[in-house]
Amino acid sequence: MMTYEEQEKIERLVAKDENAQKLITALRDDYHMALSQISHEIRNPLTYIDSSVQWIQKMHPEVEHFEFWDQIKSDLQYMRVLLDDISAFNNGDKLNICKIDPVEFACDLKDTLLPELLAHHIPLLLKLDNTYPDFYADPVRLKQVFINLLTNAIDSIEERGRITLKIFTHNKRMLLAVRDNGCGIPPEDQESIFQPFVTHKEHGTGLGLAIVRRIVVAHGGTIHLNSTVGKGSEFQIYLPLLPAPRFY
Repeated sequence: MMTYEEQEKIERLVAKDENAQKLITALRDDYHMALSQISHEIRNPLTYIDSSVQWIQKMHPEVEHFEFWDQIKSDLQYMRVLLDDISAFNNGDKLNICKIDPVEFACDLKDTLLPELLAHHIPLLLKLDNTYPDFYADPVRLKQVFINLLTNAIDSIEERGRITLKIFTHNKRMLLAVRDNGCGIPPEDQESIFQPFVTHKEHGTGLGLAIVRRIVVAHGGTIHLNSTVGKGSEFQIYLPLLPAPRFY
């Protein structure tokens, strides 16, 4: 599998070649279609298996005492999460751009994660500007990005900690950053964390940060990581101030 740096190199090489651009676009479309079809073909029998497992448990409650029953249900749940993540990764570059109020966006994120934050006794601090220029992005995809980053931040904090969400304008771009004082990410892991199916978490699918980067890149943005083991991490996302979308 190519690294993102290799993919970006290919994109630069074909940027001035219209025929190459059309070929790359066709290859990408075929890739998306194939991945969607594979996910669909797996999801259908998985749904039937899940229904059968529930029916068996309803008709034979004693099966709950079977040594591997909980593991079967856990594996089925993992497969559902994996398929959802594959779908999110596959569709990460499909955007519906509209105007976003950064303050409302930040407050909505905090409200969404409030139960999780309260359960872990972790405060989420918002650092926001008083005013912002017009900002256009896909609110659903962007929320997906920050729920992923904020959830990872929560998971990284083992004892008392805090998380900060910052949204500022910087050099005619929008800077959105998530900072935590959790366990940090070892240097040897930092180079691979955005790669699909690479995970350093016990129960991760390895697609969370790959989805994050895919959505950010689709917006024409960049993502950067600063992390120190034992001190915490900060993910910085720079997004262009896109013009208002045109409707024809």
